[in-house]
Amino acid sequence: MRVFVFFGVTLLFVLAFADHHKGHNKDNKDDHHDHKDDHDDHDHHDHKDEKSKTGEHHDKMHHHHHNESLPCHKIAPYNSKFAFDLYRQVALDHPSENIVFSPVSISTAFAFLSLGAKAQTHKQIIEALSFNTSEISEEDIHKGFHHLLHLLNDVDRELKLSGGNALFISKEHKILQTFLDEAKTRYHSEAFSTDFKNTEEAKKQINSYVEKNTHGKFAEMLDSIDQDAIFVLINYIYFKAKWENPFNSEWTKEGDFHVNENTTVKASFMSRTGITGMYNVAFNDDATVVSIPYKGGANALFILPNEGKLSEVENNFNTEKIKIWKKSMHKRLVDLFLPKFSISGTINLKETLTKMGLVDVFSNTADLSGITGDADSKISKAIHKAAISVNEKGTEAAAVTALEIIPMMLPPRIHFSRPFIFSIYDHKSKSLLFREELCNASVRISESQPQMLPLSGQRSTSSNCPLTDCRVTCQRGGIPH
Repeated sequence: MRVFVFFGVTLLFVLAFADHHKGHNKDNKDDHHDHKDDHDDHDHHDHKDEKSKTGEHHDKMHHHHHNESLPCHKIAPYNSKFAFDLYRQVALDHPSENIVFSPVSISTAFAFLSLGAKAQTHKQIIEALSFNTSEISEEDIHKGFHHLLHLLNDVDRELKLSGGNALFISKEHKILQTFLDEAKTRYHSEAFSTDFKNTEEAKKQINSYVEKNTHGKFAEMLDSIDQDAIFVLINYIYFKAKWENPFNSEWTKEGDFHVNENTTVKASFMSRTGITGMYNVAFNDDATVVSIPYKGGANALFILPNEGKLSEVENNFNTEKIKIWKKSMHKRLVDLFLPKFSISGTINLKETLTKMGLVDVFSNTADLSGITGDADSKISKAIHKAAISVNEKGTEAAAVTALEIIPMMLPPRIHFSRPFIFSIYDHKSKSLLFREELCNASVRISESQPQMLPLSGQRSTSSNCPLTDCRVTCQRGGIPH
């Protein structure tokens, strides 16, 4: 069987930029959340009632998945627009890098944060996430994410998909109880008391939480932490699925992946040919597009830009373009060659989102008074880490044989041997879960402990570089075959 593993984590670090003890004297102490009483070293929420509500919700939900008015479907178009806008900005900022991120993880984290944002800070967050409040109310936005989190944790699916939120709150600062209540009811957030003055213990606590909820994929999420942090907000998403029609590992062969005109690296190519290679395919002027389904109601869209068209495809990559490609798709036999790969990456969201209009929340003009009671805090750091592994595990599917039958007419050959774009779409929630651009298919990383490749720096032009340190420039022009 072939298994895809995806996981993304978004972290927001909130710090005080003024005297955060101002106004927290004895007279107004009761206006704030008392951490000692209400959240301990572990999750302070009582999930018993919430679990029963969640189960009740699932009972209703199973009968209405096809209802277009589902809350998560209302936010889907806006989440898609944000995903495409973010992809174009990241690709523009880092033209020489493999790109991998989970747009739904990032949008969920900032929608969560918007609960406590006020004034211009709040407006910028909503607009940066591509929401238009003249078309969709803020209540519907939060209801949409609430429902999306339910669907991400639906256990009755053939694929494994989970997501959630957590707040790690400083023992020395006060968080409004109203914010904590909304965090729990709307975003299912867990809350933990954290001693940020003891940076090593705080780092260990957060890293352990992330490692557990990403099934061991990120053991060292944080390498440092600020002792002045008020809280750290975490959103995580984990996805693991099997191909609906698996490849046969006996047909996986080593081949050349053309990074650019001057650089060729070796990669392992999975293949399905002859009558086994039946896929929804579109041959367009700018790209060849192949849709490969997973078990459980999700699919992968592999986009191979035509020679010299990568930049054009990047710049025009949006919802309308996807619709055009899908309309031109037909189920047909093809000889498909797809590289196995395992990559991971880190995005500095502060740097990227600032360019997309989200400015105030990272500056001293930030107003997060709905969280702390005072407009004295800002996001000091916003990090997103994601990893994708496409590889083979377990036994071969019984339906796949070692005998290849050649049809009367040779099918077209689709060889993903140059930079391509890759997306994961969940049909049930209508959500774009992951987005990736693969420039170098030789990057293979241990699935249990992926190595982060930071989105910075110029890559070398060596074709014999180590597998986990192969930084070569992505080709925007033509590549020889």
